[in-house]
Amino acid sequence: MSQFTCQCCQQVFDKSSDPCFVVRVTAFLEIEPCFDEDDYNDTDRDNLSALADTLERVYPIADPTLHEDQAERDYRLCRDCYQQFMKDPVGRESTAASISFSDN
Repeated sequence: MSQFTCQCCQQVFDKSSDPCFVVRVTAFLEIEPCFDEDDYNDTDRDNLSALADTLERVYPIADPTLHEDQAERDYRLCRDCYQQFMKDPVGRESTAASISFSDN
C-alpha cells in the first residue's frame, strides 16, 4: 500500500484511492536588460564586448544572490489542499482573513 502525506494539512492518504497532486514552484530573478536600438542595429559594433558589458551591469561580481537566483520546490498535496491552492496560489485571501483590526 503506497501512502503519501499532504504537506499542507499533514493527513496521510492512500495513493491507490486518493490522488496526490504535485505542485512545483519555481522562483527566479527576472532580468530585462536595457538595449539601445541604435546599438543593436550597428554593424560595426563589437557584440562580444557589448555582451560582456551588459552581463557586468546585470550580474555584479560581488552580488551574494548570484548563486541563489533560482529555487525550485515540489509539494505533495491532497485534493482539498490542491483545490485551495489553485483558488489562492499566493495566499492573499488567507492572509487577509487572518489579520484583524480593532474598532479604534
